[in-house]
Amino acid sequence: MAADLPTAAADPVTAPALLPLQAPASPWELFTTFTAITLQAFGGALAHIERAVVQRKRWLTAEEFLGLFAISQALPGPTGISFCVLLGDRYFGLRGAAAALAGFILVPSVVVLLLAALFQHFQQLPWLQGALHGMGGASVGLVIVTAVRMSRSLRGDRLGMGVAALTFVAVALLQVPVSLVMLTLGVASVAWAWRVLGRTP
Repeated sequence: MAADLPTAAADPVTAPALLPLQAPASPWELFTTFTAITLQAFGGALAHIERAVVQRKRWLTAEEFLGLFAISQALPGPTGISFCVLLGDRYFGLRGAAAALAGFILVPSVVVLLLAALFQHFQQLPWLQGALHGMGGASVGLVIVTAVRMSRSLRGDRLGMGVAALTFVAVALLQVPVSLVMLTLGVASVAWAWRVLGRTP
C-alpha cells in the first residue's frame, strides 16, 4: 500500500481524484477563493477555476466540474460568473452564490479600473506590448491544458466524446454560431442522455 502513494502523488492530474472531496468551510472561503482566482486569471479564468476547485480545494470531482461548466456555458452571460454562482448555491444557497459572485467581480473590478487608467498612459511602450503578447500566449496554453484535462473525464463515454467532436468540427472548422450549436447538439445530447439514464436501473 505504501509503495502506491508516490505514484499517485507524482501525477498532479490523477492525484486529486484519489482524495476525498470536501465542502467549502464557509461563504467567506468561497469569496476569498474566487477573489484569488480572478486576480491571477489573465486571459480567462477557466484554467484557474479548474485548478482551484478540483485539484487544490477538492470541492468537485473532474466529472462534476465538467457538468457544472457545461451548464454554465448554456446559461446567458459570462461562463465564469454563472459557474461561481452555481457552485456557491450548491453549498450555501443564496449566501454562497452571493459570496462567490462578489469574490469573482468585486476586488478584480477595482483592479481592472486602476489598470485601465494606467494603460491609457503607457499603452505605447514596447515592453508593455511585448508583455501583453506573452500573457496572451500563456493564456492560450492554459486553456489547452485545461481542455485536455477535462476531456479525460469523458473516457468511456462515447456520447460525450461524440458530442465534443461534433461541437469542435461545427464551431472551429465550419464556424457555426455557438448559440446554434447549443440549441441543436446541446439539446439533442441532453435529451439522449436523459433517455439513457432513464433506462438505467
